[in-house]
Amino acid sequence: MQGQDVDNETTHSETARGNSSSRKRYNAGSLALLAASVAVFLTALDQTVVVTALPQIVTDLSIPINQIDRAAWIISGYLLGYVIVMPLMGRVSDLYGRRRILLLCLGIFAAGSLLCGLAPSIGGSDLGIQSVQPLQALGVNSDSPGLIWLVAARFVQAVGGGAVVPVAMAIAGDFYGWERRGLAIGLIGMVTEAGGVLGPLYGALIVQLSGWPMIFYLNLPIVAVLLVLVWRFIPSRTTTERADTQQQRSRIDLLGTLLLGASLTCLSLGLAQEAAQITPSTPVPGAATAQNNPWLLAAALLLFALFLGFEIIRERRKSWPVIELSLFGRSTFSASALVSLLVGAALIIAMADIPIFVATVLNRPALDSGLALLRLTAMIPVGALLGGWLCSRITCRWTALLGLLPTALGFWLMHLWPLNVGWTQITISTLVAGFGFGLVIAPIGTSAINAANAQQMGMASSIVTVLRMVGMILGLAALTSWGLGRFRALATLFVAPPDTKFGSTAYNTLYGNYLVGAAHTVYTDIFLAAGVICLIALLPALFLEGRELLPPPVRTSNEEDAPTSLSVGETEIHERENLYGQREKAGKRTGKTQKARRSV
Repeated sequence: MQGQDVDNETTHSETARGNSSSRKRYNAGSLALLAASVAVFLTALDQTVVVTALPQIVTDLSIPINQIDRAAWIISGYLLGYVIVMPLMGRVSDLYGRRRILLLCLGIFAAGSLLCGLAPSIGGSDLGIQSVQPLQALGVNSDSPGLIWLVAARFVQAVGGGAVVPVAMAIAGDFYGWERRGLAIGLIGMVTEAGGVLGPLYGALIVQLSGWPMIFYLNLPIVAVLLVLVWRFIPSRTTTERADTQQQRSRIDLLGTLLLGASLTCLSLGLAQEAAQITPSTPVPGAATAQNNPWLLAAALLLFALFLGFEIIRERRKSWPVIELSLFGRSTFSASALVSLLVGAALIIAMADIPIFVATVLNRPALDSGLALLRLTAMIPVGALLGGWLCSRITCRWTALLGLLPTALGFWLMHLWPLNVGWTQITISTLVAGFGFGLVIAPIGTSAINAANAQQMGMASSIVTVLRMVGMILGLAALTSWGLGRFRALATLFVAPPDTKFGSTAYNTLYGNYLVGAAHTVYTDIFLAAGVICLIALLPALFLEGRELLPPPVRTSNEEDAPTSLSVGETEIHERENLYGQREKAGKRTGKTQKARRSV
């Protein structure tokens, strides 16, 4: 009996130590996730914070009314930098550690914010004016130096902010095992979407109280607090330990990053409606305005082909490419990437089409357009948090399917909007679609990270995020190119009654009403196309993580570079397995003791 008591005490002691260690690690993970989520919220806020400040920015930077479309690059520049830097920084965080890269990115974000606030002063100085003059040789209009400096500063800001989301998702993968990872990633998705929703309201408030430069100056004290939180709560150690720093630096795929960034830049400019104004070209008299630039699109394809070839060579040599193409050989990851691409295309169609529909077809003020869109975006964070909770209970596959179906239903309801649609119908349609979009966020990120190993989490999360942005670029291009083309085709079909004189008040009224009807037809058709995209996304969603969330075997992308220490999530898994093994051994020892005593 005494031996049995000793064995029981040993087992209870080991169990208590294991539970205490798990609690400490869970608390550390919660604090790290808190710091990362605040950083994500700030960078997401700055994606849309300038939307309501654009009128004052246009006035302060003296942008001519006939070139007001150039102000859109204040937003596009941020999005472009966001997309380009994600793959690199997600991969670098795998090599150098989350805390070090997060601190670096927040510092770059703060520097970009400072330059954004100083852009009017720099653009008005002699040095600022002279520095943008060489851009005229490239076909870039330099009549507003302040605008060029602001766009460049926004790009720098995005270089820092673009890495925060994939690094935060990788932190969730580091600290949380499979059973909690979906909820953690859902929380990050909720914070990201909440920042995008609140950005315009926050920007409008700051502009009204203190002017638009203060939007960027306020980032500086917030970043200072974030630096302290990141330093305090996110561990410094990397997922892979290396002694040779020079060898580690040589592994960073800078050429691959430049090729991918150049390809995405050419794609963005080539598909943009303003491409003809940015690249030098000779307009043809009487020709229609170009909707895209074929030379830039060809350059994008060529650069992307070079990128793929270069990455294949690096991966075969085990030289840490910025994107390991072998990841796409795993069906779960490929499915996550494709769903992310399609969801991004559908989402941008909703966010661009809904305000335009309200403003043009319903002839409502800008505030009503924003409120209509708010009905959709406000539900995305709610769906994202619920989707993260559902991933660990009904699997990522079923959660994604449950999200895509209501999203497609919401677009179908938008397709049915009549010319005089009421606010009740608008509210129901947008709430359903927004909630569905939110549900899909966590399954995409969770499936992608679960398909990767500890050395690939940052890269995996950055890839699916980049593909969502690429989907938004493609969706926006389709919206402008196909939508405007179809609208012009419908406009040419107008035939006035024989007794109506061209140019008369009656003629103009009839023609105006016809154009509103044509716009209504185009917008509702685009809503239907977005719904079809969501239905197509159901097919790859069937290949998302569809089994119980059990710990995967520890894999390494390069055998000779196997990690010497496990991530926190994997450590928790192995510790739990060791604890179960110790209990089993203790039980066997107890059984042997009892048998020996019975034999005596």
